[in-house]
Amino acid sequence: MVYIAVCEDEQVYQEKIERYLKEYSDINCCDFEIAFFSTAVDFWAHYQPESFCIVFLDIYLEEGNGIEIGRQLRNAGEDCQMVFITSSRDFAIEGFELKAQHYIIKPITKEKIFEALDRCQAVLTEGGKAIRIPNGKLEVPIRLKDIIYVEVFNKISVIHTEKEEIKTYLPLSQLESLLGGTPFLRCHRCSIINMNHVEDYTTTDFIMNNGDRVGIPRSNSVAVRQKYLDFIFAKVRGEPIAK
Repeated sequence: MVYIAVCEDEQVYQEKIERYLKEYSDINCCDFEIAFFSTAVDFWAHYQPESFCIVFLDIYLEEGNGIEIGRQLRNAGEDCQMVFITSSRDFAIEGFELKAQHYIIKPITKEKIFEALDRCQAVLTEGGKAIRIPNGKLEVPIRLKDIIYVEVFNKISVIHTEKEEIKTYLPLSQLESLLGGTPFLRCHRCSIINMNHVEDYTTTDFIMNNGDRVGIPRSNSVAVRQKYLDFIFAKVRGEPIAK
């Protein structure tokens, strides 16, 4: 079941979105449960942690602001897929900072809703993908989306996730192959980052969202940073991201 929240205060757009969501569900054999909210107060009155997989947020609500709802969701630790709906691109940067999956410019059309859902569904599916890593005598499953970065110390690969550090003797080259390319970037001979977990960067480091810094080699600094920027720009523009 995919739980979807729609924060939209215009009745005509609510009806359009509902019709397009149901049509997408029928075509793609998806099981959607949809809840509509007209104000921020209404949304928060019914909100439960981790209750929604996808949230459509109209930025200009009559009572409330979609950006602020998105910000509060992220501050609460929600990793739901966000789709912002607006009449302009004025808030595109804010949407990106909140890791929005898509940005719909009104008028709302079936094609725009379908494109947003395709992107959200792809991430939801991808988010469930995991690799199995040898750890002592056991194999440990790790979800790809939970990996922040990997680094090597004394021939031991340390996988930093959102909850723990996992150590393995698996070589970094083999881990790189298992991770499967984008959003993972081999930024140094001793480290791989998940570009979805980058908070900021300088000429010498990627600053990850757990506060750790991952070094960028001076000899390859421009090329590595360009690969990250290409990834970011592709996400902002809604373009396919090359592996």
